[in-house]
Amino acid sequence: MSAWDDEKAQSYVDAYGDDPSIFAVVDAAGIAKGSDVIDIGCGGGAALAAIAPLAGRLAGVDPTPRMVEIARGRCPTADLRVAPGEATGFEDGAFDVVTMINVIDHFEDRDAGLVEAFRLLRPGGRIVIGGEVFDTEWVPEGQNYAQPLQAAGFVDHARRDLAGAFITTARKEG
Repeated sequence: MSAWDDEKAQSYVDAYGDDPSIFAVVDAAGIAKGSDVIDIGCGGGAALAAIAPLAGRLAGVDPTPRMVEIARGRCPTADLRVAPGEATGFEDGAFDVVTMINVIDHFEDRDAGLVEAFRLLRPGGRIVIGGEVFDTEWVPEGQNYAQPLQAAGFVDHARRDLAGAFITTARKEG
Protein backbone atom coordinates (compact mmCIF):
# COMPACT_ATOMS: atom_id res chain seq x y z
CA MET A 1 0.00 0.00 0.00
CA SER A 2 1.30 3.42 -0.80
CA ALA A 3 0.93 6.50 1.36
CA TRP A 4 -1.04 9.54 0.24
CA ASP A 5 -0.29 13.16 0.99
CA ASP A 6 -2.46 14.97 3.56
CA GLU A 7 -4.64 16.69 0.96
CA LYS A 8 -5.46 13.47 -0.91
CA ALA A 9 -6.12 11.63 2.37
CA GLN A 10 -8.51 14.33 3.57
CA SER A 11 -10.34 14.49 0.24
CA TYR A 12 -10.77 10.69 0.26
CA VAL A 13 -12.17 10.74 3.81
CA ASP A 14 -14.50 13.61 2.89
CA ALA A 15 -15.79 11.80 -0.20
CA TYR A 16 -15.80 8.14 0.89
CA GLY A 17 -15.03 8.03 4.61
CA ASP A 18 -18.55 7.05 5.62
CA ASP A 19 -19.50 5.17 2.47
CA PRO A 20 -22.50 2.88 3.12
CA SER A 21 -20.52 -0.08 1.74
CA ILE A 22 -18.25 0.08 4.80
CA PHE A 23 -21.14 -0.46 7.19
CA ALA A 24 -22.78 -3.08 4.96
CA VAL A 25 -19.58 -5.15 5.04
CA VAL A 26 -19.13 -4.76 8.81
CA ASP A 27 -22.77 -5.76 9.39
CA ALA A 28 -22.43 -8.80 7.13
CA ALA A 29 -19.04 -9.87 8.50
CA GLY A 30 -20.44 -11.70 11.51
CA ILE A 31 -17.72 -10.53 13.90
CA ALA A 32 -18.21 -12.27 17.24
CA LYS A 33 -18.28 -10.12 20.38
CA GLY A 34 -14.85 -10.06 22.02
CA SER A 35 -12.95 -10.85 18.81
CA ASP A 36 -9.51 -9.35 18.34
CA VAL A 37 -9.76 -7.44 15.05
CA ILE A 38 -7.32 -5.56 12.83
CA ASP A 39 -8.47 -3.37 9.96
CA ILE A 40 -5.79 -3.24 7.28
CA GLY A 41 -6.07 -0.01 5.33
CA CYS A 42 -8.13 1.58 8.09
CA GLY A 43 -8.30 4.94 6.36
CA GLY A 44 -10.25 7.46 8.41
CA GLY A 45 -11.54 4.84 10.84
CA ALA A 46 -15.19 4.39 9.83
CA ALA A 47 -14.94 0.58 9.88
CA LEU A 48 -12.99 0.69 13.15
CA ALA A 49 -15.74 2.77 14.76
CA ALA A 50 -18.37 0.30 13.55
CA ILE A 51 -16.36 -2.71 14.77
CA ALA A 52 -15.35 -1.18 18.14
CA PRO A 53 -18.48 -2.26 20.09
CA LEU A 54 -17.78 -5.88 19.11
CA ALA A 55 -14.02 -6.04 19.45
CA GLY A 56 -11.87 -7.23 22.30
CA ARG A 57 -8.60 -5.84 20.94
CA LEU A 58 -8.99 -3.39 18.06
CA ALA A 59 -6.13 -2.39 15.79
CA GLY A 60 -5.63 -0.75 12.43
CA VAL A 61 -2.92 0.17 9.98
CA ASP A 62 -2.72 2.61 7.11
CA PRO A 63 0.38 3.84 5.29
CA THR A 64 -0.82 7.46 5.38
CA PRO A 65 -0.12 9.34 8.62
CA ARG A 66 -3.08 11.70 8.09
CA MET A 67 -5.46 8.74 7.74
CA VAL A 68 -4.21 7.25 11.01
CA GLU A 69 -4.58 10.66 12.69
CA ILE A 70 -8.22 10.89 11.53
CA ALA A 71 -8.88 7.27 12.58
CA ARG A 72 -7.37 7.95 16.01
CA GLY A 73 -9.91 10.74 16.46
CA ARG A 74 -12.74 8.27 15.82
CA CYS A 75 -11.26 5.36 17.80
CA PRO A 76 -8.89 6.68 20.47
CA THR A 77 -8.55 3.29 22.20
CA ALA A 78 -7.57 1.36 19.05
CA ASP A 79 -3.93 0.37 18.50
CA LEU A 80 -3.31 2.32 15.29
CA ARG A 81 -0.07 2.33 13.36
CA VAL A 82 1.30 3.96 10.26
CA ALA A 83 2.34 0.94 8.19
CA PRO A 84 1.65 -0.64 4.83
CA GLY A 85 -0.79 -3.53 4.70
CA GLU A 86 1.95 -5.77 3.38
CA ALA A 87 4.08 -5.31 6.54
CA THR A 88 1.96 -4.27 9.52
CA GLY A 89 4.48 -4.83 12.30
CA PHE A 90 1.98 -6.72 14.49
CA GLU A 91 2.88 -10.09 15.99
CA ASP A 92 2.06 -13.47 14.40
CA GLY A 93 -1.33 -14.94 15.26
CA ALA A 94 -2.52 -11.87 17.14
CA PHE A 95 -6.02 -11.56 15.67
CA ASP A 96 -9.26 -13.47 15.20
CA VAL A 97 -10.41 -11.31 12.29
CA VAL A 98 -8.60 -9.26 9.64
CA THR A 99 -10.74 -6.79 7.71
CA MET A 100 -9.82 -5.11 4.42
CA ILE A 101 -12.67 -2.80 3.44
CA ASN A 102 -12.45 -0.69 0.28
CA VAL A 103 -8.70 -1.21 0.27
CA ILE A 104 -7.70 -4.32 -1.73
CA ASP A 105 -7.35 -2.25 -4.91
CA HIS A 106 -4.89 0.09 -3.16
CA PHE A 107 -2.26 -2.58 -2.44
CA GLU A 108 1.00 -2.30 -4.34
CA ASP A 109 1.34 -6.07 -3.86
CA ARG A 110 -2.05 -7.63 -3.15
CA ASP A 111 -0.60 -11.11 -2.73
CA ALA A 112 1.87 -9.89 -0.09
CA GLY A 113 -1.01 -8.18 1.70
CA LEU A 114 -2.97 -11.44 1.81
CA VAL A 115 0.08 -13.34 3.09
CA GLU A 116 0.46 -10.70 5.82
CA ALA A 117 -3.21 -11.09 6.77
CA PHE A 118 -2.74 -14.86 7.00
CA ARG A 119 0.29 -14.36 9.27
CA LEU A 120 -1.68 -12.08 11.59
CA LEU A 121 -4.53 -14.55 12.10
CA ARG A 122 -4.82 -17.17 14.79
CA PRO A 123 -5.72 -20.69 13.65
CA GLY A 124 -9.41 -20.61 12.76
CA GLY A 125 -9.29 -16.84 12.19
CA ARG A 126 -11.09 -15.15 9.32
CA ILE A 127 -10.29 -12.56 6.70
CA VAL A 128 -13.08 -10.27 5.54
CA ILE A 129 -12.51 -8.42 2.26
CA GLY A 130 -15.24 -6.16 1.02
CA GLY A 131 -16.47 -2.83 -0.06
CA GLU A 132 -18.17 -0.94 -2.79
CA VAL A 133 -18.80 -2.75 -6.06
CA PHE A 134 -16.71 -1.28 -8.85
CA ASP A 135 -16.08 -2.44 -12.37
CA THR A 136 -12.61 -1.18 -13.18
CA GLU A 137 -9.43 -2.73 -14.42
CA TRP A 138 -8.18 -2.84 -10.79
CA VAL A 139 -11.34 -4.24 -9.20
CA PRO A 140 -13.33 -6.20 -11.77
CA GLU A 141 -16.99 -6.62 -10.86
CA GLY A 142 -17.52 -10.11 -9.49
CA GLN A 143 -13.90 -10.51 -8.37
CA ASN A 144 -13.90 -13.09 -5.58
CA TYR A 145 -10.17 -13.35 -4.83
CA ALA A 146 -10.44 -17.14 -4.53
CA GLN A 147 -7.13 -17.90 -6.21
CA PRO A 148 -5.01 -15.31 -4.35
CA LEU A 149 -6.63 -16.27 -1.03
CA GLN A 150 -5.86 -19.93 -1.63
CA ALA A 151 -2.28 -19.10 -2.64
CA ALA A 152 -1.87 -17.20 0.66
CA GLY A 153 -3.00 -20.29 2.61
CA PHE A 154 -6.69 -19.53 3.22
CA VAL A 155 -9.50 -22.08 2.95
CA ASP A 156 -13.29 -21.93 2.75
CA HIS A 157 -13.47 -18.75 0.70
CA ALA A 158 -16.92 -17.40 -0.10
CA ARG A 159 -18.20 -14.29 -1.86
CA ARG A 160 -21.56 -12.67 -1.30
CA ASP A 161 -23.06 -9.64 -2.97
CA LEU A 162 -24.70 -7.04 -0.76
CA ALA A 163 -26.70 -3.95 -1.74
CA GLY A 164 -24.03 -1.89 -3.52
CA ALA A 165 -21.20 -3.84 -1.92
CA PHE A 166 -19.55 -7.24 -1.78
CA ILE A 167 -18.01 -9.35 0.95
CA THR A 168 -15.46 -12.13 0.51
CA THR A 169 -14.46 -14.24 3.50
CA ALA A 170 -11.99 -17.03 4.05
CA ARG A 171 -10.35 -18.59 7.07
CA LYS A 172 -7.04 -19.89 8.33
CA GLU A 173 -7.29 -23.59 9.15
CA GLY A 174 -7.08 -24.66 12.72
